[in-house]
Amino acid sequence: MPIQNDQSIQADPFVLSKSEVLHAVKEYLGREGYETRDLVDLCGIDLAAANEYHTLVIEAQGNHVEHHAKDIVFTGSQLEQHLGCQLVKLLRNYEKSPAKTLVMANPDTPRLRKLADNMKQALDDLGVIRFWVKEDGSIEWE
Repeated sequence: MPIQNDQSIQADPFVLSKSEVLHAVKEYLGREGYETRDLVDLCGIDLAAANEYHTLVIEAQGNHVEHHAKDIVFTGSQLEQHLGCQLVKLLRNYEKSPAKTLVMANPDTPRLRKLADNMKQALDDLGVIRFWVKEDGSIEWE
């Protein structure tokens, strides 16, 4: 059950819903020359982005519960489950291709960073890029 952010053991410094994460990613990639396409209805993946050389397959998640008060966030176990679901969706769409990269997009919060850090070696070995969405909408790649 989602909780109020200030009731969390480690409150998130900011909250973003999945749609806000996707919006920030689309804006960023548009500025970088990528064309984006929503794919959730087609294959269950949130977004594809492509330029003439490269395609990104992107699965996003937020730390804020969509359509709830802004201070309602997912618990640590829910965030862990969401990261696992992100990875499974990406792996279902995996094709070994140097021109195709799998991307997990999430808010850049300490709780999510810690969860991803626990899988860092596996994500790196699989070539999964992490987009960390900052509070101001900027993106950091990892």
